[in-house]
Amino acid sequence: MSPLRLLTFAALLGAGVGPAVAAPSQPPVIGCASLVNLRLLMRQTKTDAVAAAALLGNDQADHLGCVVLARDAVTALREHLTLNGNAYDCLSLKTTTVCHWVLAGSVNLGEVPPKAKPGDKARTTEKAPATPEKVRR
Repeated sequence: MSPLRLLTFAALLGAGVGPAVAAPSQPPVIGCASLVNLRLLMRQTKTDAVAAAALLGNDQADHLGCVVLARDAVTALREHLTLNGNAYDCLSLKTTTVCHWVLAGSVNLGEVPPKAKPGDKARTTEKAPATPEKVRR
C-alpha cells in the first residue's frame, strides 16, 4: 500500500469515516470554519480532496482549522458563495454552531434540509405570552 493511500486511510479512520466512504465516487468532504483557510488548503493540495484529507491526517501539519467531515453530520445549507469562478457552500453541522465551508457539490444537498427562513410559514413558532400593558398613574 502506498504511503499516501495509507495516510488517507488513517485520516478517514481518525475522522470516524469507514473505508466505504473513501470510495473514488465519494471523495472525503473537507470543511473549514474559515473560507480563507479552505481556499489556502485547496490551493496547497491543488483541489484534491484525498490529498487534503491526507494532509489533515498528519498531526505535524498545520490544519488551518480544517477537518474531514462526515456526510451524515451535515444538517443544512447555511450559505452559498461564488468567488473568482469557484463555488463554495457553508454547511451547518450537528456537532457545532459554526458553519463549515466546503467546495460546492461535496455533499449531496438534495438529502439535506434547506435552511429555514425567518418568514417561512411552514415553521410554527411559539409566540411569547403577551405582557400586560403598563398602568399609568
